[in-house]
Amino acid sequence: EEMTSANRQLKMEREVHQQELSDLKSELQNVKIKHERNVQELMKLLKQEKDDAEAQIRMLKMELVEEKNIVKTQCRQLEKIKIECDKLAEELTQNEEENIKLRRKCEFVKQELEKKDKQISNEEDHLRRMDEARLQFKDQLCHLEMEQESILTVIGSEIDAACEIFSRDSMEKFKVIL
Repeated sequence: EEMTSANRQLKMEREVHQQELSDLKSELQNVKIKHERNVQELMKLLKQEKDDAEAQIRMLKMELVEEKNIVKTQCRQLEKIKIECDKLAEELTQNEEENIKLRRKCEFVKQELEKKDKQISNEEDHLRRMDEARLQFKDQLCHLEMEQESILTVIGSEIDAACEIFSRDSMEKFKVIL
């Protein structure tokens, strides 16, 4: 009886263990399925992230190529600008030198003009004095001509008077010469 009871007991425990084992197997199967789904989802996510990362890398590479091209273009432009700046600096230096020469020439011409201006003003003063002297001489000449005429008139009237005096006693009258 004890053996039967122990067998029953063992059988019951075995059934319980087998039920637990079957539950565990079922649970393990569910966990495996769940794990497989999670792995697949993770793989999908990983693949999606990988695709996104590759797309972003391609985009960044394209941007890098564009930026390199822009940098090259800007470097060429910078070189051109440097060359142009050098040319302009050289032109500026030449222009400044020419400007200095022109200033010197202008200063020289200005001094010459000042000298000539002084000469002209001296000549104008001389001409003015000469003109004043000419006018004075003209006035003196007019005055002398008037004096001469009045003297000649006086002399003429005295000659006329002398002729009249001489002709009173004489037969033939002297003619007055005008």
